[in-house]
Amino acid sequence: MTNPDGGPLSHVRVLDFTQLLQGPLATQILGDLGADVVKVEKPGGEWMRFWGILASATDGEMDSFLAFNRNKRSVAADLKDSSVRDRLLALASEVDVVVENFRPGVMDRLGLGYDDFATINPEIIYASSSGYGQDGPYRDRPGQDLLVQALAGTLQLTGRDGDPPTPCGIGISDEYTGLHLVIAILSALSHRQATGRGQRVAVDLFSCTVAAQQQELTVFLNHGDPMPRAKENVGHVGATAPFGTYPTADGHLALAMMPCPDLGRILGVDWLDEYDTNEKMFASRDEIHRRLATHFATDTTGNWLALLDQHDVWCAPVQDYPALERDPQVEHAKLLWTVPLGEDEGTFRTVGSPFTFSRTPPSLRRGVPRAGQHTAEVLGG
Repeated sequence: MTNPDGGPLSHVRVLDFTQLLQGPLATQILGDLGADVVKVEKPGGEWMRFWGILASATDGEMDSFLAFNRNKRSVAADLKDSSVRDRLLALASEVDVVVENFRPGVMDRLGLGYDDFATINPEIIYASSSGYGQDGPYRDRPGQDLLVQALAGTLQLTGRDGDPPTPCGIGISDEYTGLHLVIAILSALSHRQATGRGQRVAVDLFSCTVAAQQQELTVFLNHGDPMPRAKENVGHVGATAPFGTYPTADGHLALAMMPCPDLGRILGVDWLDEYDTNEKMFASRDEIHRRLATHFATDTTGNWLALLDQHDVWCAPVQDYPALERDPQVEHAKLLWTVPLGEDEGTFRTVGSPFTFSRTPPSLRRGVPRAGQHTAEVLGG
């Protein structure tokens, strides 16, 4: 996990005013890729140190915080203190990127907005992430993953027909927006390298969650009817049979798309022959799923996978977290990292970076800092 070359972003310095999830995820990715990230927190630490969706802690820090804040230094700062603000603005000439995810207008009122930094350093990249954008009718509304999923229509896509609106099991809007924030920052850095000009970039939870529904909204916008959820566990609102998950004698397996007649020949069930078009496989997907579920329940997951793999059928076992931790691909890809906490105060395990670079791979150069651990180092005094 170490990289003597420092990573592809080792020349980039980031001043990070973000908190909670999507912002810290983005700046952690930048840090994993080599950027020097200075996290600015209120005295005592940001919210996520003390509160999280997952109410568990390691060595006094919420696991939700630990998950998104490695490879950073921490500065404790009262942003309403004008002397502290001036010291932060003085860093403008030294940093390449400022990232913040306060509600629109808050950083401007604090004297830490884009214009305040750009006046000192016109080449600076100022990146903002919010709930609903920097302007528009929802500008001042609180942005949170579940609320945005509800507004953006995704709750009608998850689960089965007859279920209540069902959110995704992870913070998908936060995660997706954090990735888009990284893309925006890297694009602006590329533009600056070519032109010498900085700029402000912005993403928001709502827009990114709408954009995540490219397939589903394209169908609706061109054909007028929302896609119906299936009664069975098909896995995707627009999927045709046999797509979905199925119980076996000792667990579950997942099947991706393939022609039903081809699957029938492999399984030795001739009734699948009649479903020989996409239209038939979609219209009858619930019936097909029910009958296949009965068939798959007669043998073990391992035996079914051996048969299906032999015929190059796209399939996988349904794994829980203990199985995932033991998975040989997880070990091979080194996806689980052991990360230091504070100043030699122990370690914790977490998910590492998924990137692969032939010359400048992601690396773990710093652990997760305690609140304000690097204040004197960065701001002096």
